[in-house]
Amino acid sequence: MTERSEPEREAHGIRRPARTTARPRRGLRALAFLLAFAMLAGGAYLAGGFIRFARDVALLSTPPVAGEADGIVVLTGGEQRLAQGLRLLREGHGRRLLVSGVNRDTSAAALARTTGEDRKLFDCCVDLDYEALNTIGNAEMTARWAHEHGFTRLFLVTSDYHVPRSLLELADIENAPDVVPYPVSPDKLWRSDGWPSRLGLRLLATEYAKVIAVKLRQSFGLDLTRARSHRIARIG
Repeated sequence: MTERSEPEREAHGIRRPARTTARPRRGLRALAFLLAFAMLAGGAYLAGGFIRFARDVALLSTPPVAGEADGIVVLTGGEQRLAQGLRLLREGHGRRLLVSGVNRDTSAAALARTTGEDRKLFDCCVDLDYEALNTIGNAEMTARWAHEHGFTRLFLVTSDYHVPRSLLELADIENAPDVVPYPVSPDKLWRSDGWPSRLGLRLLATEYAKVIAVKLRQSFGLDLTRARSHRIARIG
């Protein structure tokens, strides 16, 4: 049987089935466009947020020490932090100092030798926190230590890029003391022209991602397991 021509098909009321693939293809293209737009918009938002974060960190500066705080807290992570905290304590800008997140194998004598500080200062006025394993633990132990000593105002000594996340974690603790950030700028983070170094960019990008994670966690009300043990060792 020979195939009918197009005119013959129309004459006998025979029509080719309508193509049904054009509409789904248009839908897929629209979906792909929306996804691409969302990714671009999200990327632009994150990039803008990172630029603001890096700018805010760069603008952090050592506060003028007018008057005194009740106590001083150093979050471990570099010798510069501890040296700065001990200087504040030695000059009388706080009554006691807490070093939070100390390695369990590190003693007060070892810290005194590392910093070149008189051991008597450690014996008198320094407490070591061996329990905090992260910034969440640092914040909780800081608040607990301040409560135990009746402190309501603290100097918080940590690296400049770590200040925003530390303040977020402390703000999430009920009845936390007032905190004055005392930023320390790591030598390898910034170049002489004020721009971050290659290492600095990596540190800032990593810290920015952590800050976003903290904000998301707090926005959704997620309560991560905090430090289970709360032992603070008093020297002397």
